[in-house]
Amino acid sequence: MRRFICLLLALCCLLPLTAQAEEALTLLNADTVDEVNQFVLLPQGEELPAPEVGKIRYISLNAKDSAFRQSAWVNDRYDLTTKAGGFKADMRNMHNRAVYCMALSYLGVDVTPVMMSELAGTRDVTAPYDAVTSQLGVKLERVQPKAYVFDTMIENYLTDSSYSPVMCTFRTKAGELYTVLIVAYIPSTGGFIICDAAAPRLDGENLHAYKMAWHVVRRFVLSSAFYDKFYESEVIALYQWRLVEE
Repeated sequence: MRRFICLLLALCCLLPLTAQAEEALTLLNADTVDEVNQFVLLPQGEELPAPEVGKIRYISLNAKDSAFRQSAWVNDRYDLTTKAGGFKADMRNMHNRAVYCMALSYLGVDVTPVMMSELAGTRDVTAPYDAVTSQLGVKLERVQPKAYVFDTMIENYLTDSSYSPVMCTFRTKAGELYTVLIVAYIPSTGGFIICDAAAPRLDGENLHAYKMAWHVVRRFVLSSAFYDKFYESEVIALYQWRLVEE
């Protein structure tokens, strides 16, 4: 009996160590949509929340989405939701801007689509937004393309917190350009979870994050929550940024 009690006490002493050894959930090791959604910051009031390192401040370009906030797109000087000065708001450009802002929010950088125009001094700003990045008040560098750039960028993100999630633009078979932010890897399936600024609607719900998979060669989309629309879409651009310590 005495030996049993001693063994029980020893096990109790080990329990805190076991709990400490368990890896705390972060966006980097989240592998389900529900887990990812814990790290997606949605507006709770009229304004966007402040960015938090390690999380994605979600910026919606879908005016019918409850997470849409006009302040992300409109200020006293620019209204990116309407036509002005002969320039028509380009949905592809707006999509890219929202994803760029979400990517940098993971690093704690505060920038919105309309702030980008303010910094660039023009309504029309073209990806990859180097002119904007250089004026954000933090030292950021854009990762230059290398061989196997997709897997390299994903590895950067998963192993080094100074790298942003990966911004991926692809072209659908219908010719539509679409941009998403790759925020999580699913080891069991080899797929990924992405954040989509367009907040598409599925089964009556606007999706801010959902699963997407690429072919092994990473050049084409294999499947997603919107399989028919995105199947065999061709990857045409990948962007990533790194926060450089002073």
